[in-house]
Amino acid sequence: MPRSERTAESVEQLTSIAAELRDAWVGHADMAIIPWFRGHADSEWRLAPKFYRRKPTDLVTECEIREEFITHAPALCDITPRNEWEWYFLMQHYGAPTRLLDWTDGALIALYFAVRDNTGDRHAAVWALDPWWLNSRVLRRDEVLPVGDPLLPGRRQEHKWLPRRFQRSAGLPRSPIAVFPGHFDKRIGAQRSTFTVHGRDIDGLMALAKRDKDSGLVKILIPSWATKSIRRSLDTCGIDETTVFPNLESLSRVVEGRWKPGNGLLHHGDGPLPHDDVLTRLRPSRIHGVGVFALKNISKGTDLFAHDVDGMVWIPDDATKKVPREMKVLYEDFAVFKDARWGCPVNFNRLTMSWYLMT
Repeated sequence: MPRSERTAESVEQLTSIAAELRDAWVGHADMAIIPWFRGHADSEWRLAPKFYRRKPTDLVTECEIREEFITHAPALCDITPRNEWEWYFLMQHYGAPTRLLDWTDGALIALYFAVRDNTGDRHAAVWALDPWWLNSRVLRRDEVLPVGDPLLPGRRQEHKWLPRRFQRSAGLPRSPIAVFPGHFDKRIGAQRSTFTVHGRDIDGLMALAKRDKDSGLVKILIPSWATKSIRRSLDTCGIDETTVFPNLESLSRVVEGRWKPGNGLLHHGDGPLPHDDVLTRLRPSRIHGVGVFALKNISKGTDLFAHDVDGMVWIPDDATKKVPREMKVLYEDFAVFKDARWGCPVNFNRLTMSWYLMT
């Protein structure tokens, strides 16, 4: 059986692993299992639904969220979901907290989500799942069927995972299951979406995998240094933002990004290096403390900190009155005081050279 952790540093390696898993996860002699995939920009992220990453996490709160979304959504979209499941899938795809995890049967789509927002400062990951393995363990049935289809009978076990709103007597199962959605929404169809719907156990998927020596869950690590080259390879393969978000806004962002200087398309090389446009550095000062020193002759009017684009927040002075003295010094040394407010970094851990010259 496949190892529970693998590594892929290129599109080719990822597709090779995906093909290996497809061939290994065979449920019947005449049917090859199609794995599901999920991309994480940070390899350390848990396989936990958004609803379980917030407080509170009780079923009543979830019902309130569902109720509010279903009440207001019809005025904001052209889609008319036919039942509770379709509403739930729509909530997930547009960012509302649910007990669903998005998966896709397209390995490259999952890889795109893994590297899309990864800046190269951390490893990414693509998770691979055999959904038939999951349902055989939880439902005792070696099958994954669509839910929410009005043509299918309503007697199926899957409905326990989405109780009717405000039915407190309904007992939510502990472990997750795999379900197919109908592709009633363009985004769901474009992303070749599938889902796991989770029960009471936040880490139910990992718990099942750890107990099973024949686990159908595999983590594929994407090293941080490979994310940029993978993004370029995916672009060559036609996998970009318009693939997964098919609208004009996405197309505009893709066109703008593709022809932006520094992305490797308008010039040779892999874009700017970390030292490009750096004119100053921090160094112990012979006069006092730490100083900002020039690395070269700087012409008048030059932007000293061209890539320092971090934001500033304004904190009322009253909010710092009870701050411990060693912390208050951070405001006094690095922030701008104006109109009884401190202008400072979003977080003092993000101090850059420009802040040493602010006061």
